[in-house]
Amino acid sequence: MRRPLLLPLCIAATLAPSLALAEAGKVHVHGVANLDVSVDGGIIEMNLTAPKHDVVGFERAPRDAAEEAQLLAARKKVLDHGSLWLFSVRAQCGAEAPVLVEGGTSASMEAKDHDHDAHDHSHDHGHDHGHDDHGHDDHDHGDHDHGGHSDWTVRYRFRCDAPAGLTRIETGAFAAFPSLQTINVQLVDASGARALTLTPSATRIDLAP
Repeated sequence: MRRPLLLPLCIAATLAPSLALAEAGKVHVHGVANLDVSVDGGIIEMNLTAPKHDVVGFERAPRDAAEEAQLLAARKKVLDHGSLWLFSVRAQCGAEAPVLVEGGTSASMEAKDHDHDAHDHSHDHGHDHGHDDHGHDDHDHGDHDHGGHSDWTVRYRFRCDAPAGLTRIETGAFAAFPSLQTINVQLVDASGARALTLTPSATRIDLAP
């Protein structure tokens, strides 16, 4: 049975004040995404929230078949964890199926849930990776609207068989979504809680040993 996407209790008390401040500071700004990362031994949990405008190209419901295809392509890209998150290859990290929560989605659009076994993907920057089609991973249609704007949130979970080899996480999000310019990160790892910023020229999260 999968563990719920909760921060480990041993670090929750330390993280709570900083997370409260982070949540208060999260506003809908085009080009800016927010990423919460928890690294607890060999378990990595990540929540990415980004404006639908930057992920899809528009924030309203699709108006025609072309825009519907654009929406489906965006879902596939945001669920392709193998392209978005690259780990130290020595850590031997595998992923569980990510979950997408779409804000501002039409109530008539049905969620399609599929059970998946964990997908093993060892990642390293500059290496090719084979990936299954993730366009049919889990979707939850939630309301993440901000005064007429809409966000998408994706929850990712990874398990690393050799966590001692995990020293970094690199993101391919800027390549996947060119209008994205900043990712504000709230990170909890062995060194505690800290904040950092990713940009197209700074795509790496260095982790405590």
